[in-house]
Amino acid sequence: MNQRIYATLSILLMTTSCLHAYDNAHFYRATNLFFEPRMERKGMSTADFFLQGGSTGKGWDKNRNKVPLFDIYGTNNMHELGVGVPGKSMSNPLDLILVQLSLLPSRCATSADACKTTTEFATYSIDGNFSILEGMISIMQNFKYGFFFHYYFPIRRLQVDSICFCDLSPTDDICPNVNTPIWQLFKNNFDAILERYGLDRNPYCQTTIGDMAALLGWTHSFQNSAILDFVDTTFKAGALIPTGDEKNECHLFSIPSGYNRHFGLIVDADFAFGAFDWLTLGGHFDLLVFADKTRCVRMKTGLQQSGIIKLALDEAKEELGTLWQAGAYIKADHFLQGLSALVAYSFASKSQDILTPCNTDKYPPSTVNTDEMLFGWNMHTINFWLEYDFTKENSLFGPRVSFYYNRPVSGKRVFATGILGGNFGVDIAWDL
Repeated sequence: MNQRIYATLSILLMTTSCLHAYDNAHFYRATNLFFEPRMERKGMSTADFFLQGGSTGKGWDKNRNKVPLFDIYGTNNMHELGVGVPGKSMSNPLDLILVQLSLLPSRCATSADACKTTTEFATYSIDGNFSILEGMISIMQNFKYGFFFHYYFPIRRLQVDSICFCDLSPTDDICPNVNTPIWQLFKNNFDAILERYGLDRNPYCQTTIGDMAALLGWTHSFQNSAILDFVDTTFKAGALIPTGDEKNECHLFSIPSGYNRHFGLIVDADFAFGAFDWLTLGGHFDLLVFADKTRCVRMKTGLQQSGIIKLALDEAKEELGTLWQAGAYIKADHFLQGLSALVAYSFASKSQDILTPCNTDKYPPSTVNTDEMLFGWNMHTINFWLEYDFTKENSLFGPRVSFYYNRPVSGKRVFATGILGGNFGVDIAWDL
């Protein structure tokens, strides 16, 4: 392979690696692909545009079981919904329903048939469909001595629809059951109760920007090996800029377009080595550490509460858990003229968030931080990539077109959203 094609392709791959290492890993869709280290070439400019999307109606819970979309944090216990919520008034008929429901005994039952279906009184399973459409712009510029700069700008359309609340209450004749009067009264007034506490359960759709990123990197290629074609390494560090929207705490199905407006520090490393003029093996690791932020959040007020529905809303310091990603890939480089193919595996993990309420008397941290929505998540993803490089030898411009599919195969507390996408990019070799 001639050096011009190799250099250009390597730059493309590093561009995508930088692009996907920042505002990349999210619980709601498959983790994007990372690639090879950036080529060390003075003055090289690279611009890329990515368009991708996907949808799902399923997710994985804490035990890695496939469940309805919004049961990834467990089913939604309405029996305990009003426990510990500040501001309830016994003169308010809606609050009275919450109190009377909580005074009934809890009850789980298992069906006698072969399915052994488990039911739980006053509990919802919430199903729905999630879809995403993303556009991403990446601009990179090389300087001297292997240093380079990268700027990344994402736009996302997040949508939740086809929502279904399924009552899991027992249907037998033992009380309490699905026909218990106070439970029926709760269901008839469910929307009014949510409205009293500032919650909306209608379908959700928003188009907005995600979190931008700006980084400086250093790359170097070792090509004096007697065995390998090359050994490339790249190190990067920079800032995640919180330009995305926060989760709308007044909408039950709102999803933040970034990381809830937290600043972040990014550190990552890439390596690759090549052999036989066509085979490349490589790996990647990145770390994203967030600054703390005080904001208005929904908080758990009863130890038995579960799921995504919480009535209490107040100020708390939010400490986001560290997010990291690691993976490896194998690539057949230009095996058919300009065509290359790649398969990769990546693992992304986010540790537990911690909330410190501003009013710890109303919201004991020992209760608030038992919320499974704070417990973090992880995801295993397989990435498939095909790319055609149109670069001609000694050409100023090097255009490329890629198509890819990201398939989540397992995880904890994540959506099972596969992503199909494409990329158009161009490298500009100013030194030619």
